[in-house]
Amino acid sequence: MESVRREPDPALRRLAHRYHGFHLPHAPERSRLEIPSGAVTLLLAFGEPIRIGPIEAAEPPFERGSFLTAGRSAASIGRHRGRVHGLEITLGHTGTHRLLGLPMAHLATGFPTLAEILGRPGELLVEELAGLPDWEQRFHLLDGWLQRRAADSPVVPSWQVTRALRLIAAGRPLREVQHDVGWSARHLRSRFLEQVGMPPKSVARILRLQTALRARLTGRSWAQAAALARFHDQAHLTRDVKAMTGLTPGRLAELRHGAPPGSALDRLPGRVTSVLLD
Repeated sequence: MESVRREPDPALRRLAHRYHGFHLPHAPERSRLEIPSGAVTLLLAFGEPIRIGPIEAAEPPFERGSFLTAGRSAASIGRHRGRVHGLEITLGHTGTHRLLGLPMAHLATGFPTLAEILGRPGELLVEELAGLPDWEQRFHLLDGWLQRRAADSPVVPSWQVTRALRLIAAGRPLREVQHDVGWSARHLRSRFLEQVGMPPKSVARILRLQTALRARLTGRSWAQAAALARFHDQAHLTRDVKAMTGLTPGRLAELRHGAPPGSALDRLPGRVTSVLLD
């Protein structure tokens, strides 16, 4: 089994968070719950596809090779047959908007494939990465590819959206955020849908969930976690955890088996992004 993580080139720090290369040729078949994290995941598959779908889907899951997960405020479930090989890029939402040049709300449903987003050049990127002999060469290729796309992109995220994201992450109420950037609630929502893929309220809800999970999984009680994440009470936290992950808080903590935020399960330092279901 191979699992290699690396930070992207520092020049990409406002666009991309982390690379993760993996190769599990003989792993048991598994299901992973992917928890909303406030980031975008681009999965580049070199081998068998993954089945993925929302937690409350009436229809069968999608079967995807290389695909994007963005703008989702509820968990999804990914399943693989036991042989997975590929590379994950964890991106910021506004960074993804700049790199792809597409309205982010268009990417928030259906787990779009890389071919649907970029066409044949996306397929060629995956083929070139798969053909390289080691992860460092793949990461180096990705650094260059992302830098070229950013340099050639006509899209520049507005500073108001970037600042609003920072203020929401700091726990500022949305009314204060609107006043700070000088936009109405309607205009802020419209620009968030374009550049982030979800409304400001959804971003705030995800970040509150992450704050609560981080607090609980580093030793706080659920009541303390609710207070730190600025929920009205523990009951409100319980409802949000269930609505966004499909699990009760207790069951979620149990399935983590004591793994702290940012563990080998997770895509980002300090965040709770995944739970193994079986």
